[in-house]
Amino acid sequence: MPDEGRDPGRSILFDRYQNPALAAEAREMSMAFADYSYLRRLSGEDDPDRAWEAHFAHTQPQVRRVLDGLLGTFPPEERERAEALAGSVEAFALPSAAVESRVFENPGEATGYLIGISPIAVQLTGEIAWGLNGAHPYMAKALPKGWEAATMHAQESLALSISRYIRDLEGAGEGPVPMGMLNLAMTHPAGPGKWSHGRGPRDFYDAATAFALAHELAHIDNGDLLPAENRTTTALLSQQIAPLLGISAEENEELTADAATFTSCFNYFLGTWLMLNERPTGILGVLKRLQWKAQLGLTAWHSARRATEACEAYYSAIAVLSDISFRRGDDDAASRLMTTAMRVPFVQFYVQRMREEVLAPSYGPFMWTDEDVLYRKAHHSWRVHFVEDLLPQTSRHQRADLPDWLASLKTPGELAKQPEVLTSVAADWQGKIADLEREKGADDAETLSARAHVAHLLSEAQDFAGAVAVLEELLVDVERVAGADDRGTLGIRHNLAWLRARSGDVAGGIAAFRELLADQERAFGPDDPEVLDTRYELAWLQGESGDVDGAAAAFAELSADYERALGPHHAATLATRDSLAHWRETAGDAPGAAAASVEARTSQYPVLCPDHPGTLPAYEARLEEMERRLGPGDPDVLTTRWFVAVLRGKAGDAAGAAAAYAGLLDHDLRPLGFDDEDLRLIRDNVTHWQGRADRSEPTAG
Repeated sequence: MPDEGRDPGRSILFDRYQNPALAAEAREMSMAFADYSYLRRLSGEDDPDRAWEAHFAHTQPQVRRVLDGLLGTFPPEERERAEALAGSVEAFALPSAAVESRVFENPGEATGYLIGISPIAVQLTGEIAWGLNGAHPYMAKALPKGWEAATMHAQESLALSISRYIRDLEGAGEGPVPMGMLNLAMTHPAGPGKWSHGRGPRDFYDAATAFALAHELAHIDNGDLLPAENRTTTALLSQQIAPLLGISAEENEELTADAATFTSCFNYFLGTWLMLNERPTGILGVLKRLQWKAQLGLTAWHSARRATEACEAYYSAIAVLSDISFRRGDDDAASRLMTTAMRVPFVQFYVQRMREEVLAPSYGPFMWTDEDVLYRKAHHSWRVHFVEDLLPQTSRHQRADLPDWLASLKTPGELAKQPEVLTSVAADWQGKIADLEREKGADDAETLSARAHVAHLLSEAQDFAGAVAVLEELLVDVERVAGADDRGTLGIRHNLAWLRARSGDVAGGIAAFRELLADQERAFGPDDPEVLDTRYELAWLQGESGDVDGAAAAFAELSADYERALGPHHAATLATRDSLAHWRETAGDAPGAAAASVEARTSQYPVLCPDHPGTLPAYEARLEEMERRLGPGDPDVLTTRWFVAVLRGKAGDAAGAAAAYAGLLDHDLRPLGFDDEDLRLIRDNVTHWQGRADRSEPTAG
């Protein structure tokens, strides 16, 4: 029988260690943040106290369960730390439409920290991750016949759901709290056994909650809230690199917490499965142990995918919320949120490294494959589509002024390529080389590699003369140590030839590459990737020297060789196709350039994502078929027409976008959830796209 006096937020796994006084403080803090207009819309309850109580009683067990799961997946050697955190941390869902989570030292008498997570950020993160899971199948080949139609419907539903969600958030105080596909899926749960571990709607919501909690928990665990002299955690970026990238100590703390969230979410999914599926033991359990191990590998794979999706969906959600905050006039919140969203390249790099270097050796190479790379590209294409294409066409509140902070933001890659940063890093590496020469010797492989890295940094900083000087001296030593036909020796010659060409000596670069190509083909054979790379540079320099037709022909041949040797989706194959498109266009072959560009994008993105060239034609064919079969006014047909309008706008087809939007106005759009304000937005879109189409038409003369 349940304990009637039990606090709904009390821990289950860590009941002995939880601090009841801190739990009471969490209740008080929740009440202090209560937004009663939000709670009334959420619960339908007019009485403020009952509205808050219903919210807290509903959300607190969910939040504490996920926090328990995060603490429960600490490794055994860190059990004491998990128990200490269980007694010094309480979390709750902020009872408001707040778009930012918060962590602070408890202001009351109990010692510890309180985490208030944003319900809007969690909901939108889960909504995007859940929708993308259904809208872009990971293993399409395993799906039954007709899956394309179901997937296209799911993509339309996701876009419509996100647009509704955005409109409802913009109209906070005017309508109900947004209800998306994830809410509906959790409200109408499937029968027992339909959803495998980690793949049901509740799991996606929990993953979003886990991400929000894990980020703030990392700040507490890392000691970020303590005085600087008491902190011992190593930051994600070193103290030498962070200042060069313009990243403050506070921003570095955020990046460190961000990086911890993927591992925490992965451990949450896999750890909760392990809690329920103990490894079989005993002399007669050999077969069961084999089955358990196979299921563990599959669960780990799904856990890694779900954790990756939750992390990446979070930054898309934050970007959306930043845009909404900006349009509401809250530039401070918008700036903070956009700064957070811009950290995604750091986190994506960290996630890939963890899956490749940590999870793959532990569980198997399936933890990170070429298929994963394509899947991530497709998901990223959709997330960018939400922010760049969907938001401007669905927002109720447009602002003409651009935020000043947006122009000053740069991605980590842009920051890292600034000449002053690269030069400073190169100087730092010179000191490391001196240490390596003293500790390991001048001819040690690590010392020679460090010298090559300095040359690379100088070349990236556009100091070609300095890079050439370093490599010419290095080439003598490497050839003496490793031999003339060693890959390292030939690699340095490749870089020297490239630097000569980049510094303006195109003829000298071509001569050096031709000499290198002969030696590489003799040593490695014609299909070696380094041989193909040298041919790539020669073809490009051929075009730069004025022979554009010869460059286009060379890239056409090279593209076929790359595909045969490395496969159609390899990065080098795709780069060669892009170069083929460039030189065909330069040579005046517009149809050939377009064909090569389409071929490159077709291989780079899986079908049915916004950046795939076949997506818009597929939806236009779908619209034509549905209109013939269901009639032009059917709600599903109208949804497809609306989606086609958005995609045409993305593709630059202004006249087509205007026609599709105009066609919507001929029908009743209330079944799509559109109101009078939405109709105004559609009319504005017609005017906008028609104006762009008129401006692009040639003027009669």
